[in-house]
Amino acid sequence: MNKKSLCIGLLTGLAAGAATALLNTPSSGRETRGKMKDAQVSAKLTALEVKDNAGQVKESIKRLIDAAKQDVPEVISNVKVNAALWKESIAPNKQALQSEIVRLQKTVEDLQESLPHPAPKK
Repeated sequence: MNKKSLCIGLLTGLAAGAATALLNTPSSGRETRGKMKDAQVSAKLTALEVKDNAGQVKESIKRLIDAAKQDVPEVISNVKVNAALWKESIAPNKQALQSEIVRLQKTVEDLQESLPHPAPKK
């Protein structure tokens, strides 16, 4: 929602509330005018607070985006470095495991060759 729509909605709501209060009040004219003036001051303060809060939110979002722009590339770089280090650290174990697999396959083949073959069934 943009600021203009928010302000228009806020002012419309305030005007409707003021009109309702004016039409439904059993107070004298002087009291009603005093209440209207108080409501007007309150509405102005509320509008200023909304404007200030919107500015603060906008600034917070900007700071968050700037921080993300700085931090994300660093995190990506760290992940790449850690992945490379991990690959490097497992390389000796990987080679040893592959050699062991080849040795076990050869042993299984040798055992299969040494077993007697069953006679074909008739």
